[in-house]
Amino acid sequence: GGSEVQLELAGRDPQKGQAAVDEIMGELKGLDGVMCSFHRLDWSLPGALDELLGSLNVDALLHTAGPFDADPETGVLAAAIRAKVPVYVDVADPMAYIARARSLSVDAKDSDTMALICAGAFPGFSNVLAVECARRLCPAVAGAAGESGLKDLDFAYFTAGLGGSGAVNLLITNLGFGEPVPLYRDGKYAPQMIAGGGSRPVSFFIEEGDAAFNLVGEREVWPWPFPEAATVAGHLRISGNSSTGMGTAPEIWNTILVALVALVPRGLWRERWFSEGMAWFSLPLVWVTDKFVSET
Repeated sequence: GGSEVQLELAGRDPQKGQAAVDEIMGELKGLDGVMCSFHRLDWSLPGALDELLGSLNVDALLHTAGPFDADPETGVLAAAIRAKVPVYVDVADPMAYIARARSLSVDAKDSDTMALICAGAFPGFSNVLAVECARRLCPAVAGAAGESGLKDLDFAYFTAGLGGSGAVNLLITNLGFGEPVPLYRDGKYAPQMIAGGGSRPVSFFIEEGDAAFNLVGEREVWPWPFPEAATVAGHLRISGNSSTGMGTAPEIWNTILVALVALVPRGLWRERWFSEGMAWFSLPLVWVTDKFVSET
């Protein structure tokens, strides 16, 4: 039986790499035919990833080394295509990255690489949910302009607790405050520089008897550049407007973020040194508040 599975992890930090290997092997304890190892790699160095992929027989490549604005040329995807890796998956979200990745579609087909981008929770799972909801609630009725029959589209998210993601999640959030929110207005793509610019209440439940009513209830959310407001809106050919919103707990964090975005110039949020510094500064405070809120 050739049923062996080899997991190959790659990253810059050997200590974190070995810790990840130990964690995975601990979770897989008792399973036969599964091995895991770590390779020290800086994929941004020219040829480094090509060399590693050339030395391995890779069936699937999972790219989670964000923030993905650090890979504007989709270098990892391009390397996977050159190496003819059968399956590539990432959890990207920047619009520029998405556009660049989609431009490689022909190359991916030529190399027999199935590339699935933006496969995280949001975007990714949220895209699938939205399209499925549209299919069930608003069946396509082709009009004169080819609309799907769907007018407006709203994505609103609430999370409490970092869930172990650490400073990188805060960094990604901060960098987003300097980017345009990819919205549709009157059925046309019209990005706006409004990330973090004001909040609105959202009811994360259908009826008061829902479990979500007690768990989440009504929360304040603020705009953030989630790409699904554009990608799903374009796919469904909406005729109206799209919007996004993100909120967290405790509520004081939402108030602080909206105030900071109003005070700090947009260009400064795009500077990695500033956004990363803000992330590390706020991380201990987030750890403290996380102890008092349930992860949601």
